[in-house]
Amino acid sequence: MKLFKIAILEDDPAFANHCREKLKKLNRVAKVDVFSSVEEFPKQNDSSYDLVFVDLELPGKSGLDFIQERYSIDIKTNYAVLSAFESEEALFKALKAGAIGYILKKDSEDIQEKTEILLEGGGILSPGLAARVIQSFRKPSKKETEILSNREKKVLDLIVDGKRTKEIAASLGTKEGTVRVQIKSIFRKLHVNSRLDLVRRFS
Repeated sequence: MKLFKIAILEDDPAFANHCREKLKKLNRVAKVDVFSSVEEFPKQNDSSYDLVFVDLELPGKSGLDFIQERYSIDIKTNYAVLSAFESEEALFKALKAGAIGYILKKDSEDIQEKTEILLEGGGILSPGLAARVIQSFRKPSKKETEILSNREKKVLDLIVDGKRTKEIAASLGTKEGTVRVQIKSIFRKLHVNSRLDLVRRFS
């Protein structure tokens, strides 16, 4: 049976040690090391870890930069984000950089089960983040916008084109206050919270 070596890149010693003690109890894990910064982490030639958990917000070089750099030169090691930083932009950047998982610290109580999946080559995302990834790939259907009035559809198109409220009002020959009411109606009908959500879904 292969024994795995794990590293945790985390500058919160209490959280890092909590995870370390949990992971040490896994039968297939032979070693768990903790490093508080990218600069402390062993150079590529000295590293032989199977899995590295990386916090994104670290003193010195960021965890994201670390993953991007290491992934391109170290194909034997898998990297997974373990962070309190809940950002859609960071999520997609981390996955694009090569991370096979993104776990929020608030979802780390079952870190042992998640680690088992990662060691088997599987991917893990915290539940809320997984929903965002799925949503980003889901193409909106025309039925979604059928509930909008013709004027609201025009407003939506202009929002997706990057127009501001003042510009939309000028384009449609109406008042800014009227456009704001229409935008709120669009948000309510399409169950979104921001213009950015609309751009992501309909661009």
